[in-house]
Amino acid sequence: MRDRFGTSIRCDSAPYALKRAVARLILIAAIVAGVADVLPARAQEAPKYEVTGFRDARFGMTETEVRAVVTKAFNVKPADITSSVNSIEGTNVLTVAVPSLDPGPGAARIAYIFGNKSKKLIQVNVVWGEVASTPPVDPNAMITAGTRLERYLAGFVWKKDTLRSGIPVGDNTIVLFAGEDEKKGAVRLIADGVKYQMQREGNQTTSPDPKGPPKLIINYIAERDDPDIARIERGKF
Repeated sequence: MRDRFGTSIRCDSAPYALKRAVARLILIAAIVAGVADVLPARAQEAPKYEVTGFRDARFGMTETEVRAVVTKAFNVKPADITSSVNSIEGTNVLTVAVPSLDPGPGAARIAYIFGNKSKKLIQVNVVWGEVASTPPVDPNAMITAGTRLERYLAGFVWKKDTLRSGIPVGDNTIVLFAGEDEKKGAVRLIADGVKYQMQREGNQTTSPDPKGPPKLIINYIAERDDPDIARIERGKF
């Protein structure tokens, strides 16, 4: 069975921004910042989410297989898919830019990451807001998309005690959602370039104004604890 964003799920039962836009960024982040470890009331009736990849690109596929899937799914030419190497992690990355990808506004960039040793698909990153568009994407629309995705993902059952929401991880970066499935997979939904408020030791603090436009990032991860990346063996140095 596939969810409405194209990801496989398993069912066991269940001054860039205008003042108005900035105000909404603060409001949205303030709402989610106080929520953590809370499952929706219908969680016991909801389906379990199993992270298997993104749409028809499944973890364990080769680069050749993923290229075929991408050209078909997004109606792009093979030349539209770029290839690069992450020299730090020792992984290969296939990247494609698409003019639109629901539910995010505007263009999106999708990166397919292949393991250092296996050479198989181990992670997919989807980013909205990174590809320039004309006219520019409304920041309100970006945050609305993030809120929709956060609520959608929270409607599934995840591994016990792994659900997180509204966690600031930088001056203008907040984890809107993080969850782990019952196997080895994980999903992370991140809003970057936003202004938020939070309560700390009884005091309300506000993050600084973002220096650039907002981005919405979602990571689909095959091996959350032991990713297939290059490492220096212990004892070598």
